[in-house]
Amino acid sequence: MCGRYASFMAPNEIQLAFDLDALGDETEGLAPSWNVAPTQDIAIVLERLTEASQSVSRELHMARWGLVPPWAKELGAGPVMFNARIETVAEKRTFAPSLKKRRCIVPANGYFEWEKTSSGKVPHYIHYADGVPLAFAGLYGWWKAPDGSWLLSATIITRSAEGPMSRIHDRIPVILPRESYDQWLDPHLDDPEAARSIIDVPSPELVADVVGKNVGNVRNNSPENIKPVSDETAH
Repeated sequence: MCGRYASFMAPNEIQLAFDLDALGDETEGLAPSWNVAPTQDIAIVLERLTEASQSVSRELHMARWGLVPPWAKELGAGPVMFNARIETVAEKRTFAPSLKKRRCIVPANGYFEWEKTSSGKVPHYIHYADGVPLAFAGLYGWWKAPDGSWLLSATIITRSAEGPMSRIHDRIPVILPRESYDQWLDPHLDDPEAARSIIDVPSPELVADVVGKNVGNVRNNSPENIKPVSDETAH
């Protein structure tokens, strides 16, 4: 996954699509985006145990896209960990603790990938044919800044692409089927290998539309980014 996606659902739409119990106060500022990029704030779905009753609450929160490890001395000092590979997610010290107990879903309408061709890179907008939201398997973590404040950050897990999507790019985000939401988000599950097995499933059938090259610039953020164009126009 290159690192760009579109998410133009309002918080209440995400709430209905993912059966949320609560919306974090910070999600009031969530704006639609047709060009989400690493280091930006993104919406994530997570479950937590409430202190009073130990019941589970499924909530929407905002997080920085790019998991910041707890040992980071300052924000932006190292590489932006916006993706985690499923093949090594249980082994890498940046991701393993989150795989064990801090898993999330990143809701999206679709994502962008660039196909390398003889005449240059061609952008594609990839999504479900029926427009149903995608549920990227993600991980989140908390980082304590030098000033004592806390930052919530997240990453999206990727896997090898299969079938038609492999022609466009060799990686694809891990997309959860609805029946896996509860298992993946369950805060009681703390077995990393069991968690990894939940997302070790075939990729769903997706549609890839060739779109305009303006999406390559993060400053271009409009519905035009997901509008299909002809292959000739894209080249």
